[in-house]
Amino acid sequence: MNSRSAPLAGESLAEAGERIRDAAPIRGERATDEDCRIRRELIEATLTARSVAPGDRNWHTVQLADGHVVGVWALSADEAELDLTVWWGVRCHWVVADPGCRLFHEYFPMGKRSATEAERRFPLAPPRSIRDRFAPADSLLDGIWMPQPTDSSLSR
Repeated sequence: MNSRSAPLAGESLAEAGERIRDAAPIRGERATDEDCRIRRELIEATLTARSVAPGDRNWHTVQLADGHVVGVWALSADEAELDLTVWWGVRCHWVVADPGCRLFHEYFPMGKRSATEAERRFPLAPPRSIRDRFAPADSLLDGIWMPQPTDSSLSR
């Protein structure tokens, strides 16, 4: 860690994430347990300094500024944003508490990101609207063609 590891007054969550990445860089190909512990301590210190009150641990779906849609379990939207900024190295475009993962499933309908979808980037936009799980009753038969009786077929 270096002298930039202490939380700074007035910094945004994105700036705090960049500060933590600078203070606790990952030196090898993969993060070690020690790297994870140090980054977690810096994240928690930053959240404490900001007086972020933890809530219920929920899934948060996030779109990063580079277009990736990802998610993380967190106690608050602030924690989710800071955690993902630190680990992905990219600022967040939006963060939504998504306890049922319904918003996440709007982007990845199969329920998880496959290896081929891991690099998929979506256009930066507000979060998608969560659709109802069931089709409205008047659309259930839209795909079935049924001949409609005509006046001439009724006269036979």
